[in-house]
Amino acid sequence: MGVFHVKVEVYSLEHPETRQEVEMVVDTGAFRTVLPRAAVEALGVESDRKQTFHMVNGEPIERDLGWVGVSLMGKDAHAHVILGERADHAVLGALTLEELELEVDPSRGALRPMQEFLLLAIAGDVTA
Repeated sequence: MGVFHVKVEVYSLEHPETRQEVEMVVDTGAFRTVLPRAAVEALGVESDRKQTFHMVNGEPIERDLGWVGVSLMGKDAHAHVILGERADHAVLGALTLEELELEVDPSRGALRPMQEFLLLAIAGDVTA
């Protein structure tokens, strides 16, 4: 499939009119979304906690997390994102994709609306 980028609109939850368009790498292997420092500052996003992450080489790093609004392909969600440092890349992670009800179409290297399934009990079926 390869790597691909999407333009995502992020916004302040306190001031929804304050918005930034950010080009992000789509990475389903990344759990959380990383918002670049420039966007964090422009939106005035505040940290609500710190968390330790591990880089590929095993080295621990600490980053702030905070809440933002995310809009993509006509869908909106609130996302708890990593507030990136200056050298951090913008990444759209799996948790935010799920909140937006989007998934990767591997044959096209693009996003598409998620096909959701619901398991229902069938009348008379007692094998739950």
